[in-house]
Amino acid sequence: MANHSISGAGYLFEGIRLIARPGLRRFVLIPLLVNILVFSGAIYVGVTQFERLMGSLEASVPSWLSWLDWILWPIFLLLLLVLVFYGFSLVANLIASPFNSLLAEKVELVLTGQPLDQGNDGARMLAELIPTLLDELGKIVYALLWAIPFLMLLFVPVVGAFLWFLYTSWILVVEYSDYPMGNHGLKFREMRRRLRGRRSLSLSFGAAAGMGMIPVLNFLLMPSAVAGATAMWVREFKDATHYQGPHESKVATRYVLLAIDHLSGRIGGEILAGPLQGQALEQTATEDLLDLLHTCYLTDAESAEALEVYLSRARGHRIDEPPPRHRPEAAPQPQTILMDGHEARAILGIAPDAGPEEIKTAHRRLIQRLHPDRGGSDYLAARVNEAKRTLTG
Repeated sequence: MANHSISGAGYLFEGIRLIARPGLRRFVLIPLLVNILVFSGAIYVGVTQFERLMGSLEASVPSWLSWLDWILWPIFLLLLLVLVFYGFSLVANLIASPFNSLLAEKVELVLTGQPLDQGNDGARMLAELIPTLLDELGKIVYALLWAIPFLMLLFVPVVGAFLWFLYTSWILVVEYSDYPMGNHGLKFREMRRRLRGRRSLSLSFGAAAGMGMIPVLNFLLMPSAVAGATAMWVREFKDATHYQGPHESKVATRYVLLAIDHLSGRIGGEILAGPLQGQALEQTATEDLLDLLHTCYLTDAESAEALEVYLSRARGHRIDEPPPRHRPEAAPQPQTILMDGHEARAILGIAPDAGPEEIKTAHRRLIQRLHPDRGGSDYLAARVNEAKRTLTG
């Protein structure tokens, strides 16, 4: 996996897509409703109590001081907004923390196909309610202790603000990574050690998750950050031997191998030939990929099509007027080369023993993501259709 600093932010956006899946929505909606009830109740109580206080003041002060209402009410509302703004994330995290562990577990199941097998969801949530809240309080204490020196550094112009930004980014990635890592029994110290090992990845994720500190927007971004941190754990921090990746398709050509994640639509891969052979596409500069694309135009049309797909989807680099692709007369046309079952299963991302229903499901899921009418690719859609025809006869 590429160690680009921007990739951490990409995991947050992947988390937004993941929580929209039907099996994960309940872990978002329940804490959302609880948070709405808690803050609505708190605001109602605060306004009611302030009205009573104002009533007592009006009864005890002269009538000529009635103009104080016009000053005290705006001050109260301003203070209420400040309290809600700064208390929202804290309370929301506490309320959602028992659900977040379950959300991280379900997201990992979606990504890997491997259940953690920790028992009944409801019973386990009740059993772990107090320990989870205590862990959450422990993270808050950790954040507060480290906040002291960084708050003092805020008095240093420019540098202080930058260091505070790095501090908040670190605290947020620690906060959200604790859910998937904690599900696997990683201690707080070990979790921090792994995150420090990938600083640019971790801090870019935390910086993106900082948008979740904004009230209301927090409702969406908090579960998205948990889901994104889980995807980051599976692909970046978890031991590779534990990740089988059943939701990944592979399309191989002479020069490149494309790997397509069914759930997120992300495309990665590897260079199979040429001076950069063995190098991941994600770790290769765009200029080098364009040089390889020029070579593909001259020697292998199918590799050129595959590389155009990667450059367009992963780098946002579209080739408006590609030169003619070279197809030697002596060589058979790509569509005349029969695809074997092994390649077809790799393209659909299914197991060797997959049945007809699994083949149809994988085909439908991929076509929904890769069809040209939905911003996909003619080349990939054709390969997916060919894979289905090969396996279904």
